[in-house]
Amino acid sequence: MVALFTAFSQQAEDVNKLVNELFTEATGQKLPETASAVKIYLPTSVQGVNRIKADSNKVDSQKADWLSLWLIAGGLFTFGIAERIKIAERVYDWRVVVLEPQDIQLSKYRQVLNKLRQLHPPSGGHGIARFDAELILRFCQELLNHHQVPANTEEDEFDDFLQPVNHFVSSFIGTHFGSKGQVYGVKEVFSLGLPGWISPKTSEELADYHNILTEHLLIVSTLSAEEGHSELLAAYRDFIASTSLENFFHFQVGYADYVVKRLADAKAKPLRLFSLNGLNLMVKNFNHRQNDKELTLTDITGNPGFLRIAKAINSATVYAGKDEHGWDRIYGLAQRLSSQAGSKKDFIIELSIFLASYENENLRIDEELKKKGKPRRIWTTKDDLDGIINLIEKYGSSLIANLLIAYGYAKGWGKSKEANKTDTTGESETKLDNIEEGESDND
Repeated sequence: MVALFTAFSQQAEDVNKLVNELFTEATGQKLPETASAVKIYLPTSVQGVNRIKADSNKVDSQKADWLSLWLIAGGLFTFGIAERIKIAERVYDWRVVVLEPQDIQLSKYRQVLNKLRQLHPPSGGHGIARFDAELILRFCQELLNHHQVPANTEEDEFDDFLQPVNHFVSSFIGTHFGSKGQVYGVKEVFSLGLPGWISPKTSEELADYHNILTEHLLIVSTLSAEEGHSELLAAYRDFIASTSLENFFHFQVGYADYVVKRLADAKAKPLRLFSLNGLNLMVKNFNHRQNDKELTLTDITGNPGFLRIAKAINSATVYAGKDEHGWDRIYGLAQRLSSQAGSKKDFIIELSIFLASYENENLRIDEELKKKGKPRRIWTTKDDLDGIINLIEKYGSSLIANLLIAYGYAKGWGKSKEANKTDTTGESETKLDNIEEGESDND
């Protein structure tokens, strides 16, 4: 070990040779110059293979630099995560990943990774995309745990992040090995980023981020490739492995359609929705760049007109169902709004069509709901639509459409202050019940 550390500290051109010389000088013994090696895979290369190709029939051992092989093997076994991944019925591949630490103490890095591997490993039984998504979410959870205030500590000793999660560990790099009978061949070399929007500044925010990570894990855990959710999982993986909120919108449009279809099926398993609090926390650390200016998204999500129209979407889709609440559920709204989002004019027309239909339904059912003492739907106004149009002029139709879909298909509106203001008739609106985690409105 002394010879090893001394050689590396001198930054020699041929470290292997210097280690041998120092070891011989200290002990009088010689280390081997080469060694026979089994396959050892790195995420970016393959060294020390005992076969030229994974699917060849040759078994001749290959001689290689023993020190390099030892360091590669030690690093991989210490910092790598490997899991069998189910890709089809009775067909499993192997997926191996290694984290790239960027600004984190080695001791903390070891603790975080060891807990992840031993206590909180991602699942490999539901496809590649879900494994990747769970891997990132669970690693972020373990990283946040290391900034937790100890339970027996009186003073607030919160270890300030100050930087997003991907400042400490930049990414995962990995290799996917495809099954070829009794051997495995390299199918893909890949990289997974970490979300840059997770950046707690206080112990309260730390708890909030823990909640949102748990919320996302619960949603991901309801999806699996075996049940036909591969596209949804791939879209979510693209979001959580990037720093772009656009990728979340791509997922949410598909997930919104999936949610409404599931709610319509009385026999379907309970589903989960993203919460308003979680969306607010996600949006908080994202800025929108337009005309060389950074615009804060909270200016949109805090707008009263935006909130009221988003709640109207929620009432007509997620919180709907004639048997339960007295009004019909609208299907395909997320897809229609998304498809028209590229044009300001077309999007405003599509949104106006929805609001007109929504108001007509309100006129038909509101009095009856009032008499029966049932929850009543929120009323929207021309001022709300004017407010949305002003936001579209400032931020663009695509962003507004995506945010309306994300918030409109979320849970937690029963606790929203802005959306429970007095309606246009001057009467206080009854709060809508919140769809709790793991429950559909059918329950």
